[in-house]
Amino acid sequence: MPDSFRRAMPVQQRSAVTVEAILSASAGLLVREGLPGFNTNAVAKAAGINVATLYHYFPNKNAILRELFDRDERERIDYIGAQLEDLATTDVLGEWIHEMVSALMRMRRSQPAGVALRRACRAVPELMEAEEIINAAVAARLAAVLRRRYPARPAERETIAARALVEVTATLLDLAGDQPAFAGAMAAELEAMVRGYFKELETIRTPVSEA
Repeated sequence: MPDSFRRAMPVQQRSAVTVEAILSASAGLLVREGLPGFNTNAVAKAAGINVATLYHYFPNKNAILRELFDRDERERIDYIGAQLEDLATTDVLGEWIHEMVSALMRMRRSQPAGVALRRACRAVPELMEAEEIINAAVAARLAAVLRRRYPARPAERETIAARALVEVTATLLDLAGDQPAFAGAMAAELEAMVRGYFKELETIRTPVSEA
């Protein structure tokens, strides 16, 4: 997280507890009230602190939102990073896709503030970069793995394919979060789409010619 989003880093346990209280209260407030009801005074009240204490750590509500977003996404990014190495060489691609989609859906459903945070980041211009930075990083890593799995394909195609997969997945995960009753059906549709996309990529999977 860029230093400009945080005024002070907690160095003592008491300070760390205060920051965690701010973030926990912020997540709950965002889920209950949405972005219109989210402001520093409301957060301070929910956290049981005065607003001056809040400003000691965060300069404004957008700084709180950005840190919440980065934290919320961290688990997903760490999981994806760990799984991508298997994608380069797996012979059971269908199983890999199923496990990836299922795990990402579970994570999204277990993070009630996740969808609200992503919606807030898209609504606030100075926060729009948050999702773009994360999606671009994931897409770049996925593209590198796709180039290893499909060395015969043009590198430019792998870059585009990776970004498309990331964007479609993020959008459908958000929809599932917004409409939990349809999460299972949404997961099945996402898995079918990813399987179909990879099937097309697999059609020209050929080894690189040896010199």
